[in-house]
Amino acid sequence: KAADQGHAKAELNLGVMYHFGKGVKQDYSKALKWYLKAADQGHAKAELNLGVMYHFGKGVKQDYSKALKWYLKAADQGH
Repeated sequence: KAADQGHAKAELNLGVMYHFGKGVKQDYSKALKWYLKAADQGHAKAELNLGVMYHFGKGVKQDYSKALKWYLKAADQGH
């Protein structure tokens, strides 16, 4: 509910749950959706996790340039 109301931490947490199949069926596309919502609000951990998804091609086409973009955004915030 909090994620649906735009709370970045809740969005991140839902992304993690779907990414790793914690309490829900693993679903990389849903993880990507929630990470992007949190990252759009500048949530560094979501940005880092997006970098990981693109780096390793989890639910997305492997894309090192997109991975680098998200890693740099997270790094700019100290992650």
